[in-house]
Amino acid sequence: MHSYTIEEIENLTQRFGSPLYVFRKDDFIANYKRFNDCFKSIYPKYQLSYSYKTNYTPYICKLVKTLGGYAEVVSDMELSVARIIGYEYKQIVYNGPYKGDKSLDLLLGGGILNVDNFDELRTVISCAENNPDKQFQIGLRVNINIGQAFVSRFGIDADGDELSRAFHLVENVHNLDVAGLHCHIGQSRSIQAWRNRAKIMIELADKYFERPPKFIDLGSGMFARMEPSLAVQFGNEIPSFEEYADALLLPFVERYKDTVEEERPVVITEPGTTLVNSYIDFIGQISAIKRIKGKEYAVMDCGKFNLGEICTLKELPIQLVAKGVDRKQVNDISFVGYTCLEHDVMYEGYSGALAVGDYIVFGNVGGYSNVSKPPFISPNCAMINMDAKGETELIKRIETFEDVFGTYVF
Repeated sequence: MHSYTIEEIENLTQRFGSPLYVFRKDDFIANYKRFNDCFKSIYPKYQLSYSYKTNYTPYICKLVKTLGGYAEVVSDMELSVARIIGYEYKQIVYNGPYKGDKSLDLLLGGGILNVDNFDELRTVISCAENNPDKQFQIGLRVNINIGQAFVSRFGIDADGDELSRAFHLVENVHNLDVAGLHCHIGQSRSIQAWRNRAKIMIELADKYFERPPKFIDLGSGMFARMEPSLAVQFGNEIPSFEEYADALLLPFVERYKDTVEEERPVVITEPGTTLVNSYIDFIGQISAIKRIKGKEYAVMDCGKFNLGEICTLKELPIQLVAKGVDRKQVNDISFVGYTCLEHDVMYEGYSGALAVGDYIVFGNVGGYSNVSKPPFISPNCAMINMDAKGETELIKRIETFEDVFGTYVF
């Protein structure tokens, strides 16, 4: 999280408005390289594929492309972003339980399509049968148990005969092959969960492929580097990138040590929050301070939807940047949003000197924030990039009335 001065924030908000997202490009790039280099140093055929759903801001997606990352998309909209910024189909991984018509364009173009269910598989088979002179390859998303405390709703069940049935259907189509396997299990960020994930996926590859598959995609779900005040709230010590890389890649090194390099599978992961969370800050301003039945509230020009779900689960790192002159001591005050929802609370329990006009900077809001905010009550705000020298550029303008209501019929 960047440490802001009042002069810096006043300059930013006068130029771009408040509230405001601030993306820190140089820090993002440094983090990306640390992560990617760590994984490639253990298994050279590792491929990073950035999760667009986490934050599909085109400026960020372009950076990933220049750094050699693939695009991981889960909708036609996200696929269109990847194509517009210059990705070839072969550099795009299309996942998700519901795929649009553009998924077949990707399939025809040689992209990585990970099939989630049998109805989708039948659509793929139909496409292959309608194009008998073209060879197709797909991945199958498998539903595995890595010790998580819930049953995932995604993928094809690998514990019964469903996965065998999927392979059998593909084998009956002369121009369609299963090239790889994919899995993703949310809420499972521990080192042991990743060891289990690697072990099971290698066992499935050995069971269903005579030769090593072209790729094994392990999905995402790793902790990001973050402010100590946030990290401590997750309880156990957060693993380093090196620990994650060892857990998931050393089993592949051991399994394929006697396999020539060109025949080893590409190992893919799909980080999103791991890459971007800590490198977007959010600036909001206090518009009112009120006391109701002994409880104090600071009303802001933003809301919890700007910050993402994490602000309802954890206490985000914040910085108070004083501007207001009529300061008073507050105790256990809540920072609340501009919406008319009782639960629009961004931060609770702040104590200290505060005034109307002060700015609050929230850190660690890179994931599921600006891309998740609905056009509820007010349009979304701008986003800028700020480099290490303090130079800025607009990467998303403020949304307007026309942006929100342009699709409605008046």
